[in-house]
Amino acid sequence: MSVLPVIVIFGLSFPPIFFEIIVSLLLFWLVRRVLQPVGLYDFVWHPALFNTALYCCLFYLVSCLFV
Repeated sequence: MSVLPVIVIFGLSFPPIFFEIIVSLLLFWLVRRVLQPVGLYDFVWHPALFNTALYCCLFYLVSCLFV
């Protein structure tokens, strides 16, 4: 459970996990932009599965930081 409160913006309430998802997506985009030119995706068997696993790991790390 997150210690962040529910945030209301223009009458819309956002749960704390929404901001964790946004931060995770930004980190995922940044890491992916770094890994593509390096050539790591040449050694990956299934890039879509790798991207999913990478996002899940980043989301876990971000959610651990927010708790």
